[in-house]
Amino acid sequence: MMLLAFFPLLKGNTALGDLMQSLPESLRALAGDNLGTPAGYVGGKLLSMMPILLTVFAALQGSALIAGQEERGWLEFPLAQPLPRATLLLGRAAALLTMLLVLGLVLFLSIWLAGQVFQAPLPAGRLLGAVALHTLGAWLFGALALAIGAATGRGGLAVGVGAGLGIGLVVLQSVASQVQLLSDLAWLNPWKYALSDLPLEHAVSPTPLLICLLLGGALVWIAAPMFGKRDVRG
Repeated sequence: MMLLAFFPLLKGNTALGDLMQSLPESLRALAGDNLGTPAGYVGGKLLSMMPILLTVFAALQGSALIAGQEERGWLEFPLAQPLPRATLLLGRAAALLTMLLVLGLVLFLSIWLAGQVFQAPLPAGRLLGAVALHTLGAWLFGALALAIGAATGRGGLAVGVGAGLGIGLVVLQSVASQVQLLSDLAWLNPWKYALSDLPLEHAVSPTPLLICLLLGGALVWIAAPMFGKRDVRG
């Protein structure tokens, strides 16, 4: 709401648009091309921060759900129940995905409602698609942290790999247009579709959403046998 409250001051400002066009393409990829339009402002000033914030949250939560509780000795009671470890892991994965979906819903509603108030209306369908790209992109790295934590029992490693890879790919995407090799491989980067394909201006394809959702689930599934065989510390 605080960010969107400043939009009326920038609305229709062509000088600002010309200034943004004069910046290097890598900076425009992060800040947006036209901050004088609702889509450009929300995409450049607000949603551009979400991949890092959501990835850090997802990695911290994913690591805490198994490895973090193991390090604190809190897994003793859940593991004592007549429940397969794989089922416990899948339940924790479902909890992580639910948390991220709830955050995505809050993000969608807050942006859409604030946009109505501060003269920055956005089509609900496109905003929902953009938020879904950010949310499910973060799910992928949260699931990675959960899987590593379940397979190794090391929370720090899980957070470092999950958050580090997610943030690193954000940085790579920001400079992809300047490096031909990165540009050619950008389709492999889950943040391409959220940061570079302008989802607030163009319809979102369901393909990257399904791929992120399924890849996250696959990571957890791969870790399940390792979690089942490992000597868990309480």
